[in-house]
Parts: sequence; structure tokens; C-alpha cells
Amino acid sequence: MRVGALRICLALMLALLVVPGYIVAPALFAGAGSQALAGELAGTIFHISLLSLLFLAASVAAFWLRMEAGRSRWVLLLLLSLLVAINAFALAPIMAELKVQMGPIDLVAKEDPQRQLFGLYHGISAILHLLSSFIAIALVAIGPVRKGENGDACHTL
Repeated sequence: MRVGALRICLALMLALLVVPGYIVAPALFAGAGSQALAGELAGTIFHISLLSLLFLAASVAAFWLRMEAGRSRWVLLLLLSLLVAINAFALAPIMAELKVQMGPIDLVAKEDPQRQLFGLYHGISAILHLLSSFIAIALVAIGPVRKGENGDACHTL
């Protein structure tokens, strides 16, 4: 049962990166009436998904404390959590503050220094999101526990 729960947690972690970042956000920017509205909605969705992802990472860690997950899985999980935390708690507040200072981004010239600074932070955030997605893919691909362990072994822990 623990292995199944771990598989679900890892798959949900990947989904919380892929769906908002590569499906919802592009759809919002393509279909919303303004970039400001799309950005506001996307920011809210990202915030919720990143916090949820951190809770799932904590759940995976709690499972792994009772299992032999292996060093590489721990390193990947910690790196993923660090990248997500940087996005959620360092970059997102800076971008939100810049948006408040600029007002609706649709009305701000592309050469405006604040808009360019926002673009820089947004680009860094997008790179961290992409790296997080690759790490989540790796975690799903390598599986929840070390090779050779199965669900029966986990029940005895």
C-alpha cells in the first residue's frame, strides 16, 4: 500500500508542475482578454500548485523515512523541494510586488525597466519550473523505492 501511495504522490507532484505550467498558463494567456488578468489567474494557480507540491513532497519524505529510498531519490526530492520553495517564497513575492508597482502589464511599455525586471524574474522562475519538472519526471521514472523492493516488503515496515 505504501508503494502505491508513493506512486500516486510522485505522479501528483509531476502533474502539479505540468498541468499549471504547460497547459493552464498557456491557455489562460491565449484566451484571457488581457495579459494582466491571465497573469493574475496563473499566479494564483501556481501558488496553490506549488504549496500543494511541497505538502506532497513532505508526504513522500514521511513514507521514505520508513523505507529504503536510496540516496539519489532523497537528493532529487530535496532539490525539487528547494526549487519549488524558491519559486513560491522568493521569486513569486518579488514578481507580485513588481506587478503591484507597474499596474496592469498590458499598459506598461516593453522597454520599461520594471517590466524588464519582471521579465527577468519571470524567466528565472520559468527555468526553475522546467528544472523542477525534469526532476519530477526522474522521480516518477525511477520509482518510489529502490530496485528490488516491492509492495510486500513495505507492509512489514
